[in-house]
Amino acid sequence: MDANDAKSDRETTPVSNSIKGGQPRTLKLLFIVLVVGALGFVAWHTVFSWVTERRYLRREIPQLRADVVAELEKMGLDRSPVMEDDGSIRFGHPPTMSSDDLILLLRRIMRRYDLVMTAAVKYEERRELYIELSSSEQHVVARFVFMPGLMDEMLAGAVRGRIGIIIDDFGYIRNRMTSRFMGINEKLTFSVIPGHRYSRILADEAARSGHEVIIHMPMEPENYNGRDEEEFILLYGMEEKEVLARIRRAFQELPQAVGMNNHQGSLATLDTVLLGVLAADLKSRKMYFVDSYTTPATRALDIMQARDVPSMGRHVFLDKEDDSDYIRQQLAKLAARAERAGIAIGIGHVGTSHLNTLDVLAEEIPRLKDQGFEFVYISELLQYDLDRKMEIALERPPA
Repeated sequence: MDANDAKSDRETTPVSNSIKGGQPRTLKLLFIVLVVGALGFVAWHTVFSWVTERRYLRREIPQLRADVVAELEKMGLDRSPVMEDDGSIRFGHPPTMSSDDLILLLRRIMRRYDLVMTAAVKYEERRELYIELSSSEQHVVARFVFMPGLMDEMLAGAVRGRIGIIIDDFGYIRNRMTSRFMGINEKLTFSVIPGHRYSRILADEAARSGHEVIIHMPMEPENYNGRDEEEFILLYGMEEKEVLARIRRAFQELPQAVGMNNHQGSLATLDTVLLGVLAADLKSRKMYFVDSYTTPATRALDIMQARDVPSMGRHVFLDKEDDSDYIRQQLAKLAARAERAGIAIGIGHVGTSHLNTLDVLAEEIPRLKDQGFEFVYISELLQYDLDRKMEIALERPPA
């Protein structure tokens, strides 16, 4: 081999190796591109499916529910304005219509809208039929509770439930909002915090406006900062003498009060000794107590009832969120509770962080009254509850 041939071999060999080595790299790159593309498609399909399903749940399901409700109303069933806690819609039907008749009627609607019945439960004692309808994709469209004669009872003047509403936190401010609350021509109970600039004058205005006044008694919360309502707040472990002095001071400042509920108190309502002192004092004054239930561990109601103090617990907070739709939903829950149990207590608030409560109450209370609900003062609610318990006791045969 001459020198030129050797040089030619040396120059061509690296080129040949680079071509051979490039094929696996090209295949690897192609494989990676295919894998990434496949993963991207799967991710896109998943997101697209999720978005499509959410759109279906957001738009189609509510429309289906509205269509079914409209069909039932067209067939002569009376819809209650109250939605149950689980979202069930209550309908009244003619007493002559049986459960079988209702199910046949529903099956016609189901065929029209391609729905399936995923639950059907009959409650003999309550004379209620519970039905759950779902889409063919197994998404729940609506839950219904059917009962006989709903509108007949309303037209006959039967009270569907008694509701007591407490408005907390009067005392901080006095403005157009507080004036509008005073002007509501409904039975509301206003809870005033003692020790603030406007506490005395607002309690007086509330009483003169025909509203019931109670003391919104400051009680120690967890993580108390040691500043708020210092002269009045009841602290965990406080000596009896000081507890009594602060209660006395509160009633002296707000003589219009006929009862009390706790302001905060997630810590103080665990102190059974303090609660016992408070209960004894309230009983001697013939005052009632409402447990605001600021903690699920509260012992307040147990102690009050053990000491024979007229008392009850709050059932629904109306305005944890300052949103009109949310407040309406909470008010509907309160009405549903009153319809089931006969009575219910709801708590709302006055103040700059609760701007929608007043407007919703002013709009919804008359509507609920038209539907057969009665709004009463808390004192009336407690008296009604006591009378009802006495009737039950008298009806009970001797042991």
